[in-house]
Amino acid sequence: MKKKEDLPICREGDLIMDQLVELTSKGCGCLLVIDDEFHLLGTFTDGDLRRTLKASGEGIFKLTVGEMCNRKARTIGPDAMAADAMQKMESPPSPVQFLPVIDQDNVLIGIVTLHVLVSAGL
Repeated sequence: MKKKEDLPICREGDLIMDQLVELTSKGCGCLLVIDDEFHLLGTFTDGDLRRTLKASGEGIFKLTVGEMCNRKARTIGPDAMAADAMQKMESPPSPVQFLPVIDQDNVLIGIVTLHVLVSAGL
């Protein structure tokens, strides 16, 4: 699991164009949208970026991450087993490449990626 200093985080009011480096630099393929108390508000993926760019064109320069993020992201708790994370990633409606790890108060702890799970032998 990647922890706080390695997480691709941003705030919901950030312009997406200002967060492109964060989106690509942490190797997760997503942004984790948080508030000031580190509560997870949503996720924004590189796929979301492509779809928004196609739909909005140059209008993307004025959009915030909060306007485009998925506010019902799949998450997992810190005590879950790796196999449970893999199953959750593969479950309908469509597979995902990552799961934010949150505590019982929705505070972001880390992120588990499919790449890490596969590298671990799952």
